[in-house]
Amino acid sequence: MVTAVDYLVAHPFLFVIAVILAIMILLSFLRRVVRLFLIVAAILVLYAAYLQLTGGATHEAFQHIGLWFKNLFHVVTTLFGHLFDFLKTPKK
Repeated sequence: MVTAVDYLVAHPFLFVIAVILAIMILLSFLRRVVRLFLIVAAILVLYAAYLQLTGGATHEAFQHIGLWFKNLFHVVTTLFGHLFDFLKTPKK
């Protein structure tokens, strides 16, 4: 890993290409994640409509879904917090 970084730093043109490729990959990933969230939101709206038409308890169902998303968000933010803390630690 260190040799690859040293090689890229020694060749600035390749380094710029690598950075551009990394940004393109990251943006592609983020675009797919946003698309996934939109699909999940559409499914939740359809589920709410189904519960409303069948007379189900819409409020209770969405409280459970909201609690699940809150727990998921907490886990993800904790994970990224630990990752950023690990990356900030000084190298010895």
